[in-house]
Amino acid sequence: MPEIKKSNYLVILLASSAYLMFVLMDSLAKHLTEFINVDQLIWGRYFFHFLSMLIYFLIFKPKMDLKRNFKLQIARSSLLVLGTTLMFISLKYFSLVDIYVLFFAAPLILALLSAVFLKDNLSAAGWILMILSFASIAFSIGPSMKTFTPLLIVPFMIPVFWACYQFLTKIISNNREPFVAVFYSGLVGSLVFSLYTYMHWVPFSSSFIWLELIVLGTFGFISHLILVYAIQLSNLSFVANFQYSQLIWSSIIGYIIFGTHIETSRLFGIAAIIIFGVLFIKFELSKKIT
Repeated sequence: MPEIKKSNYLVILLASSAYLMFVLMDSLAKHLTEFINVDQLIWGRYFFHFLSMLIYFLIFKPKMDLKRNFKLQIARSSLLVLGTTLMFISLKYFSLVDIYVLFFAAPLILALLSAVFLKDNLSAAGWILMILSFASIAFSIGPSMKTFTPLLIVPFMIPVFWACYQFLTKIISNNREPFVAVFYSGLVGSLVFSLYTYMHWVPFSSSFIWLELIVLGTFGFISHLILVYAIQLSNLSFVANFQYSQLIWSSIIGYIIFGTHIETSRLFGIAAIIIFGVLFIKFELSKKIT
């Protein structure tokens, strides 16, 4: 029993740290959208992710089998790169909190993917909680997303790509080689955007931007690595509970750094998203993906 509790504490620490780093990374990215082009921002995210990964490899020499599940690895990495691209574009035009509120449709989409591909149907309670979760998300969305614009399709696609990414992450996590998972993510992203930014490079206005990009890429590598470790030590349903902490972190950072005011009614909406979301994961995802 003590060993199980110790393992659970480690999973909680890893998962909580990973989701906090996601918010910090996105906050830094939102800040950088004011100074550099989005394509250069994405390039920095993955190029320095790849460099961080190489340093990690040289120090720890982790086990790697790059041929195993090659197609799944490329597909998963492509989903992450596409999701990151949509996220960074959204950060330029929408508030951090609004994006994260919408982002929490991902666990619901993940459950639907599980139902379709694993042939598990949602229970009556699951359908009710899903409807309540979607209603809470709609209620909590702020002004920046309540005015119709073609750009709205961008943040609305983020939870779709993230849910698909999580689904494939769980499948390949059985390999017990988390380094391979982050290797392909960094490789795909850095290759694609290195080619593009090379042809469209715009000089930075400050050398300090380079340091911020290094931090951005390093956070990206570390956060995804420890998230995969957390899933391997436990299961996706348990780890997924902690992603709702991102709503709290994004609200705090949005207010302190970006001056995003959170109305009392919206706080109730965010609380409802967390409550219904955690209950949904408990009743549905725990049965489908463990």
